[in-house]
Amino acid sequence: MTQIHWSHKGELLLQKRRNTPKELTDSIPQYISSDMPQQHADFFAGLSYLPLATLDQQGRPWVSLLVTRSDHDPTVGIKVLGGNTTDVIAQTNPYDPFARALQQVPASAGEARLFAGVGVDFSNRRRNKIAGSIADASVDETGKVQLRLLSDQHLGNCPKYITVRNLAPTRRLAQLSYDSFEGNASVLPAEAKAVVDRASTVFLATKHTAQGNTNGTQTDMGVNHRGGAPGFTRIYEETDGDAVTTYLVLPDHSGNRFYQSLGNIETDPQVGLVFPDFATGDVFYVTGEAENLLDDDAEALMPRTGLLTRVKVTGALLIKAALNLELTSGEQLSPYNPPVKLLRRELEQMGRVPSDDAEAISATLVSTQALSDNIKTFNFKLSTPISALLPGGFGIFDFSGLLDRGYSHMNEANPQLVNEDFVRTWTLSSTPRIDPNTKTFRSSDHVSITVKRKPGGLMSNVLHDNADQFIANNLPVAFKGTGAGFTCFSGGSDGMPLTLPPKMLWIAGGVGVTPFMAMWDGILELAKANPDQVSTDIVLLFAGRDDDINVLRHFGSQHGTLPDHVTLRILALQSVSGSASIARSTRDGLRDTISDSILKIEERRMGIDDIRSVADLSEREVFMCGPDGLMNRSETMLTELEVEETRRHRETFVF
Repeated sequence: MTQIHWSHKGELLLQKRRNTPKELTDSIPQYISSDMPQQHADFFAGLSYLPLATLDQQGRPWVSLLVTRSDHDPTVGIKVLGGNTTDVIAQTNPYDPFARALQQVPASAGEARLFAGVGVDFSNRRRNKIAGSIADASVDETGKVQLRLLSDQHLGNCPKYITVRNLAPTRRLAQLSYDSFEGNASVLPAEAKAVVDRASTVFLATKHTAQGNTNGTQTDMGVNHRGGAPGFTRIYEETDGDAVTTYLVLPDHSGNRFYQSLGNIETDPQVGLVFPDFATGDVFYVTGEAENLLDDDAEALMPRTGLLTRVKVTGALLIKAALNLELTSGEQLSPYNPPVKLLRRELEQMGRVPSDDAEAISATLVSTQALSDNIKTFNFKLSTPISALLPGGFGIFDFSGLLDRGYSHMNEANPQLVNEDFVRTWTLSSTPRIDPNTKTFRSSDHVSITVKRKPGGLMSNVLHDNADQFIANNLPVAFKGTGAGFTCFSGGSDGMPLTLPPKMLWIAGGVGVTPFMAMWDGILELAKANPDQVSTDIVLLFAGRDDDINVLRHFGSQHGTLPDHVTLRILALQSVSGSASIARSTRDGLRDTISDSILKIEERRMGIDDIRSVADLSEREVFMCGPDGLMNRSETMLTELEVEETRRHRETFVF
C-alpha cells in the first residue's frame, strides 16, 4: 500500500504559526511520492556528489557531501536499480562522521538505519530530496562508502538560494584538524569559524520520531539545502566560567511553506550540518541541538527576522582537504539571497541597536530637496517627537504597510522581493536644535535623510520616483526607532556637556557624506550656543562621481556665520563617468558657492598623498563613511601612514 506522507504535528505547528494556507497544508502529501519518479532516477544517476545523512549510535544526525564520481576509480557512482532501490559507491575520508556513524550499531537495535539526502546539481540549481532506510552499508579504511538505499520519500525542490558553481572530481589527502565526534564540542578553532563565515551553501539534517501511529506519520529523517550570501549563518559563543558553548544561527528564508526541516526540529531538536568549502576542500561538520525562534524571540536574537533556527553545537569536526571535488569556475550567488542579517549582539558591539520606543511613531514626507541628479534629501514630520540624537545617528523606516503584498514563492522579475521586509536604515542628515539652557540637543519631530538613487535598488527608487505622491497623499510610514554609533560628538546626557575632538579628518565617498552633513550642522549649532567653549579644526576629503559633488553645497550654505574657532577645509576629488561639460559646470558652480580658501576641487581619485598632506594627521580623530572600496583603501593608507587604529572611526551600512 502506498504511504501517504501527512504533515506531522511539528510541521503543522509551524504551518499554523506562519500562516500556511489550509489548502496548501492539505495538498502537501500530493507532492511527496513514495515511489521514485523516473526523472528523479535519471537525475540521481547522473550526480557527481550527493549530500547524505544518517544517525550515529547516540541518535545524532551527521550529514556529509559524498563524492560519487571519480577519474581514478570506475566503481564509484550511483545506480538506481528500480523498486526504490539505489546503490551508492562514494568517496569520502576515514574521518568523515557520516562514515564513522555507519560503522556504529544503530541507536535503535533491530530497526532499519535511516538515511536522508538531497541531490543537488550546482551547475543548474536543480535539486530533489530523498529519504528512507539503509539496507546495507560498508566503509573501508580509506573512507570509501558502499550503500544500498531503500527510499520511500521523494520530493522535488525549487532552485532558490543555490549558488551556481562547476565542480570536478579530484584527489586530496584529508587531514583531521579538529575532532569532537565522541565528546562535547568546546571552543571551535578559528579555521572552523572561518569556513562558516565564508559558506554560501549549508546542508541541514533533521529527524522526526513518530509517537504512535495515530496520524499516519512515520519516523524518518530529512536533509535540506540552506543557502544565502556568505556570512548568512551567524556564529556566537556564550561562556559560563570556563565552559564555552557555541551557537549557529540560520535565518529562515522564504520557501515552500511546508516547514519539513523546521517542523522536525519542533519534535526532535537533534540536527546535523555540513559546511563545505569548495575553494579549499575543507569541510566543517556539526551536530547539535536546535530550536526554532519566532517573532519577538527571533527579533531579540536577530533584528528584522521573524523565524530562525539556533543550533547549540554539541559535536564538530574540521577536516582539511576532505572534499574530493575541485572548483573549476567562479561562483554565482542566487539572486534570491537576501542581505546578511547580523545578530543583536553584533549590532550592539557596533553601536547599531535602535532605541526601543514603546509608542508607535509614523513619519510623513513633507518636502524634498534635490542635491544632484541622483541624490535627494527627504524631509519627514514625525507623529511624535523623538529623544535627542547625536548627529550622525540613524533612523529606521518601515514601508511594509504601504508596499508589502504578502507571500510570494518565486519572483523571477524581481527575486529580492521574495524576502523583502521593506525596512530600511538610513543615516539622519538632519540635526536637532540645541537647548539654550542645557546646551544639549533637544527632542524633535522632524528628521531628514539624504538618499542616492541606486540602480536596481528598491527603496531608493521608490522614494525618488514617488516622493510627490507621498507628499500629496500624506502617506505615513512606520518609524521604528533611532540609534547612534557613528558621531564625532560625545557627552550630552546625564548632565555631561557636549564635546568635540579638537582636530578631525573626515573621509567620505558619495552619499557617505550624509553623517558629516549632520555632524557639521551640529557643530554649528553647538558653536553658536557655546561660542567660547567650542574649538575644532576639520579637514574633509570627499570623493564623488560626476555631479554628486554638489552635496558639498551643504557645507558652504552657512559658512558666513562660522565662529573663528571652527575651521573647515575641503578637498573634493571628482571622478567623471558621464558628460565632461556637466562635470566641469558642477565644479564651477561649487567654486562660486564655497570660498576657495575652504574648497579645492580636482578631477582624480583619492591617493595616499592626500591623507599624508593633512596637517597634524597623527593628532586627528579620523571618521570614514563611504563605499567599501574607498573605505578599505583608506584603511590601508592610514595603516601605511601609521595612524593609530584607536583614532579611526568607520561607519558601516551592514544593519
